[in-house]
Amino acid sequence: MMRTRWILALLLLASNACYHQVVQTGHTPSSAVVDLPWVKTWLWGLVEAEPIDARPTCATGVAVIETETSFMNGLVGVLTFGIFTPQHVRITCATGTASLPSGASEMRIPINASTEERTAIVSRAVEQAAESHAPVVLRF
Repeated sequence: MMRTRWILALLLLASNACYHQVVQTGHTPSSAVVDLPWVKTWLWGLVEAEPIDARPTCATGVAVIETETSFMNGLVGVLTFGIFTPQHVRITCATGTASLPSGASEMRIPINASTEERTAIVSRAVEQAAESHAPVVLRF
């Protein structure tokens, strides 16, 4: 009887750690995928993972980002009492850029732009949106 309670408690604890999150950017997905089944996080996820650079594989951008705790990730988290809590991250690359909303215009901010240049481009975008009453999309 006591053993059954321990097993149920352990299963309940393990089932609470499982989750699945999907972020869709609006871009059309391609067949290229970056699959990282053991992204390291620590202390129940309080110490976040290192940033993931998908640019080498996803030159045209990212379409979908999925983060989940697989069964094996959860098992490792339970066995280490949450000290090491790996995550499974799957990044689906985009085929190109998302289409602009109807009537929208686009402004690009270069990756090497200074803070002043970025501020100026954002200010111009805000002014243009206010004058035209149409959305202005900023691309980085």
